[in-house]
Parts: sequence; structure tokens; C-alpha cells
Amino acid sequence: MATTAVPSLAVLDLVAAHRPRREIASAAQRVLSARRDGPADLASACEQALAAATGAAADASPAARAARAIAAAVERHGESFPPGGEPAYHDRHHQAETILAMGWLAGLARQLGRMDAHEAATAVAAMAGHDLLHDGSVAGPRGVLEQRSADASAAIAAAEGLDADGIAMIRRMIAATTWPWRDSEASDLPCRLAREADLFASALPDLGPRLARRLLTELAAAGQQDAGMVASHASRLGLLRMLPTPSPPATLLGLDVTRHDQLEAYGGVARSLGLAPATADAAAAALDELDRADAEALLAAAAPAS
Repeated sequence: MATTAVPSLAVLDLVAAHRPRREIASAAQRVLSARRDGPADLASACEQALAAATGAAADASPAARAARAIAAAVERHGESFPPGGEPAYHDRHHQAETILAMGWLAGLARQLGRMDAHEAATAVAAMAGHDLLHDGSVAGPRGVLEQRSADASAAIAAAEGLDADGIAMIRRMIAATTWPWRDSEASDLPCRLAREADLFASALPDLGPRLARRLLTELAAAGQQDAGMVASHASRLGLLRMLPTPSPPATLLGLDVTRHDQLEAYGGVARSLGLAPATADAAAAALDELDRADAEALLAAAAPAS
């Protein structure tokens, strides 16, 4: 089915118009899904995110310049892989999606009085760099990839004139995306937004499972033995349950509603199949035994009405 494109800034327009949160989350999903039909275009994603975050086009502040320069470095890194060699999940599309998600989140945080324009632009810069130089590997100590991304991003930001507080914010936000999460690494709103932006697309009902299959491909290529589990319905259910209570900006974007609806859909599948007990876990186990298309159809039929 063709995806109807939605302009990036229209997502915030829907929030401003107090449209239903399901409609807003659906619009965000269409923006991100449509972008996957073409080049990632980090430069365009960065400009759209900065406009959403700061409320101003063509921002020339050091934070905005840092965001553009980091996004350009991500583009160059992606181009450095041989054709078909870029990581299947941690590719330029993922990084463009997280930049756009941060633009929405930071823009709403600014409108709510929780960030100023400088902090919002710095948040976009941090998200642009959160996976800079990612090579798709899974080996090594926890956080080594994030530290490398933070070091590279900080150096670029410093060269663009970003102040010490802004550079520290970038480092803190990138560290917050280290998996598995640690509560101590998300001590403030910018760090919470970094985590939400990182998993924003994965939390959406249609795009999320699609990305899980790409992550499976990446992990399998890196030699992870249990890579197949990441694309299972059991894993999907675990991810939805693991997501923390959305921040106020994420709530305005509908992440709470879309998460609730997906969890309810698993319960609905259990009831429709007559499982005993009729739990979401039982439904996930049953769906993992079915053909993917059949499983997706059952879940779609059980989803709460818009």
C-alpha cells in the first residue's frame, strides 16, 4: 500500500490543533515511513528538525551549525561503506528518523517551557551524533560505540563554536542511549528525550516491526547467536512493556496511546483465538508460530478503533 506523505512540520501543527493523539502518532509514522522510500538525506532531516525544535528556519547559532556539521559527518560515514554494506539497522535512515523525532520532541519541550531554543538545537545536534561512526558491531564493552560517537560529535561541535555546556549536553544525551539503559544515565529531560527519539520509530505499530527485522539482519551479520528473537512478537511485547512513561512532549505526540493500543491488540488476539489464559504473552507466543502476514493481519484486526 502506498504511503501518503505528511510534511514533517505538519506533525507539530496537528499537536497545536489539539488533534487526537492517535492521529498525531499516525502522521508521524507516515512521515518516517515515507522517508524510507528514498535517500535518508541527513541534511534535509537536520534542517526540518532544527526548524521544528527552534521554531526558526535557517538558524545560524553554534548549536545549529554543530547539528548540520554532525549530520554531514553521518552522511559521509554512511557513504564510506561499500554498496549494501551499511549496517541494516544503524544506517542513515535510522539516524535521520531519530533527528526528526528529536526535532518534534525538543520543539514541544520548548513550547512547554522545558527547553530554550539553544537547548533544543543542541538536542538535535546530540541526536544527529548519537550513532556517528556506528559499524554494526555488537562486541566489546558496554558503551564503547556511544563513547566513540560522543567523542566525534563533541569534536565537531567544538569546531563549530558550541560552548562547553552544550558539548557536555551532547555527551550526556549520547551516553543516555547506551543499551541496556541505566536509570543513572538519564537524569534530566534531554536524556529522556534522547531515549525516546532513539526508539521513536521502533515504538510505532507498523514501522516498529519493520525495523526489528532490519535489526535482526544487522545482529545476525555481526554474529549474535540469538538474533532471530529480536523480531519476534515476544520481543515486541517486551519492548512495549519496557518503554518508560512517556515524557510530556512524547505524550503530546501520541506515544502513550500508540503503546497502549499495541498492548491491547495482543490481548485482543488472545481473546479472538480463544487462548487460555487469554493473555498478551499467550498471544505473542501463538503469533510467533504463524506466517508473518497472517500474524500481522490478526494484530491489525484486534487493534483498538481510531
